Amino acid sequence: MKYKLTSAFLIIGFATFGQEFGFDIHKTSLDQYIQMEEDLGSESLPVTSNHVSFSGNAQPFKFRRQQKGLPDLISYYYFKEKDSAMSHVLYEWDESRQAENTDLDRKKSREYQKALIRKFNQLEERISDRYGEPETTGDLTDLEQADKKSGLEKKDLWRPNDSTEIELYTVISNYYEKRGMITIKPTHRIRLEVKKTEKGDNNSSTISEERLQTLTALTGEFFRALSAEDLSGSKQFLSARIKEAVTREQLTALIANIDFDRETELIYSGIQVGTDGRSYTMLQYKYKDDVGDIPKL
Repeated sequence: MKYKLTSAFLIIGFATFGQEFGFDIHKTSLDQYIQMEEDLGSESLPVTSNHVSFSGNAQPFKFRRQQKGLPDLISYYYFKEKDSAMSHVLYEWDESRQAENTDLDRKKSREYQKALIRKFNQLEERISDRYGEPETTGDLTDLEQADKKSGLEKKDLWRPNDSTEIELYTVISNYYEKRGMITIKPTHRIRLEVKKTEKGDNNSSTISEERLQTLTALTGEFFRALSAEDLSGSKQFLSARIKEAVTREQLTALIANIDFDRETELIYSGIQVGTDGRSYTMLQYKYKDDVGDIPKL
């Protein structure tokens, strides 16, 4: 694959945004996005997790851009395996993504949090200048909330046309809690996503039969890896975010709490919206011989 970028494209596509981002995903090719990262001196990163796609996406390209006073920016470029057409782009400033950061329990200073808010506000202003005011939920005005369990959150959504969405989201929290095998750690993140949407897309809470079969098969492989106490193998079935955060102790505790000799059955499958506003697939299982009440969601 050859990565070429014309000077005319630089002027039209990126100059308005300091040649840092490409928001016109319909007119920007994978080659052009990669060339932009190379021009910015970004570091190409290996993709260590297998991204399961039900829409024909290949494994994404991943880059790191160094930042001052903020988490380094990690960029992901998702494209169709068939023709390399772009599907969505994800930019993340995320403290938990920093490979050198092994102390994720540590709280951040107010100055650090203010710097993250300034970055969010800067992005919000620049995107609004081009696409108008967004649909907004949450706010970042009360920094005292960053010490509470709810944390500070804000999400902006722009729809430049009927086939493009731009979402800007941040969460700022110093809250820490450890309860059994569940740990809530301080979180400091900005996420900027540009994605193509199809006309008539809806927020269906159901999963197609084909997708459910694929997910069920992957779940079976995950449980087999856990049953064999293959910790490294089991991590290959986790998302990149969970894979980087989960510990050996947590996986060991999970193994200890599953009775692999008992047969399980699927009791719920669907799409749920997380606290960050994004949709996630959920599969819920129970032991087949468990006659107790089905847990409420």
